[in-house]
Amino acid sequence: MKKIDLKNKNFTMKIVAAFFAFIMWTYVMSEVNPRIVKPISNVKVEILNEESLEENNLTLMDISDDTITVEVRGRRNDVINIKPSDITATIDLKGYRAGINKVPIKIPDLYNAEIVDSSPELLTVNIDKLIEKQMPISVELIGDPIDGYAAGEIDINPSEVLVKGPRSIVNNVDKVRANVNIDGIQNDIKRTVPMKLLNSDGDEISRLEKDPNTVNVEVSILKLKEVSVEPVIKGNPLVDHEITDVEIEPKKVTIKGREDVLEGVETIKTKPIDISYESDDLDKQVELDLPEGIYLVGDKELKINVKISENEKNTFEFDKNDIKAKNIDEGLKFKLAESEDDTNVSISITALEDIMKDLDKNDFELFIDLKDISEGEHTVDIEVNTPEGVILESIDPKTLKIVVEVKDESEDEDEGSEDNNIQDENTE
Repeated sequence: MKKIDLKNKNFTMKIVAAFFAFIMWTYVMSEVNPRIVKPISNVKVEILNEESLEENNLTLMDISDDTITVEVRGRRNDVINIKPSDITATIDLKGYRAGINKVPIKIPDLYNAEIVDSSPELLTVNIDKLIEKQMPISVELIGDPIDGYAAGEIDINPSEVLVKGPRSIVNNVDKVRANVNIDGIQNDIKRTVPMKLLNSDGDEISRLEKDPNTVNVEVSILKLKEVSVEPVIKGNPLVDHEITDVEIEPKKVTIKGREDVLEGVETIKTKPIDISYESDDLDKQVELDLPEGIYLVGDKELKINVKISENEKNTFEFDKNDIKAKNIDEGLKFKLAESEDDTNVSISITALEDIMKDLDKNDFELFIDLKDISEGEHTVDIEVNTPEGVILESIDPKTLKIVVEVKDESEDEDEGSEDNNIQDENTE
């Protein structure tokens, strides 16, 4: 081995040169290419093991941010060209449960730089439970058929849909609706249409699965017809009370049905209205007793007013001379029998209070019918003509004794009537 000669001038110069070279390198590295810290923004965060959530019937709802700012430190020449894509930032969702979770961000060092910091260091992750919910399907008809027709029964197949997705979103579904356009049509239709998931405000909700995605809808188109409403009354009011009037509103309604079903239908009856033991006017809502295959158009409320009045009793007194005679033969005359005293004839009547208040004696006609009667003494019934709405309860006395005689030729018929103190009306 060759021995180094420290007294050799060339070797000494080399040592000095190496020393100054090191000094210069140190100066350049520290002054010309110094160590610096550089923030790098918009570094994409990669999500690991998201599939593990699905295995546990969970799903990632949202994340506080998907990019972060990373600070790297190294020599200026090394870090100056580092791009966001050169940095790997990840969060691992394995093992997390439903709810709000704080997940740390992991960033490995680069080969030529070290990771100093990241902002943020944790990401807020919302994890929700996956659920399924069976919901009914409703149909909304768009437009109107041609004049004189209306939509009838709606058949939906299937009638329900299975909604799948995050619990917080599924529970926000208020209804499942399928829209069917019937504008300007006249015949029954069949359609396969998609469904919309709506919240309580009527806004559509996405990010959910539906099974199935479409529904089959059949809509029958029916003929319209206007008919009268016929009230049906059941039972009787309180004793001594009567129905005086029945009013229903509206008096006519529009119905719909197949043309062959509507043929011949001019009135629709109400369901029975029970007035048993009622003493006052009755106001109530009623329903129609619709025959099979006939439907009411619209949602009008039917109201009925049954007027009930109390019967009042009264008595009127009549002089026997007020009694008229009818249908006596022209060759005969009559007079009251001697046994008839001077007592009056009394009639008892019943009428509703509205009728009773306007009655007086002149509204009644008392008479005896002498048709086909022969000469001699007779007992005849006293009869009464009463106004409409008045019931004759009794007559006291019920009969009258008269004597029928043959007229003398010299007798004046009018004088004979006056002598008998009874009016004679020879009417047919």
